[in-house]
Amino acid sequence: MSKSDPEQAPRLDEHPGEGAVRGTQRMEIFADAVFAIAFTLPMVEIEMPRAGPEFGADLLALWPQYLGYGLSALVIGLYWVHHHFSGAIYRTTGHHFLLATMLFLAAIAFIAFPTRAFAEHLHDPEARESAAVFYACALAATAVAWLIKWRTGCATGDVDDRLDKAYVARLTRKYYAITGLMVAAAALSFLSWPAGLGLAGAVTLFYLRAPETPVYTQEAPVVEGEKE
Repeated sequence: MSKSDPEQAPRLDEHPGEGAVRGTQRMEIFADAVFAIAFTLPMVEIEMPRAGPEFGADLLALWPQYLGYGLSALVIGLYWVHHHFSGAIYRTTGHHFLLATMLFLAAIAFIAFPTRAFAEHLHDPEARESAAVFYACALAATAVAWLIKWRTGCATGDVDDRLDKAYVARLTRKYYAITGLMVAAAALSFLSWPAGLGLAGAVTLFYLRAPETPVYTQEAPVVEGEKE
């Protein structure tokens, strides 16, 4: 079956072998729910100390948990911002793309745990290095999952085919570079955990930059769930 006209709304049979291809609305709703839960759970894990004469000191002593929440919120929040952006340049969601998205969301749901392991053992000389390596590897795994999602969307035709090919290629190179640096940071953490996490942190902060505005070759089609 030939690919449908990009000016038209996507057909349910647009990609043979992918099941019923749909628009992105349901995927975005589910993904936002996962992000929201992952963003708030680290805060729930912070235990309130008992009231008493040492209450103020006990609150200050919880700084590792505050650090863990802050790091988790930073990573999860930045990925949500870019997932929100990328949701606008996907046009359809087929079977394989949804599986890749589930892999990425699983990494997002998990990332708070290694973050907490690192933050709460930062002051422990015996556990600090292992926790840091665990955290760096988890950050790298999340970046790999993001790249898999992107490459799957490109391979299955779920990325909007109105986009300029050079623009898509630039995004692909960017995601490969970021993933490669995150994997390198994880490897470096086995030799020097401060250096490894320093590199991973610098790469993560790169996501503070606004993504490049999409470049299209023709007017955007109306997609299921996006009608005004």
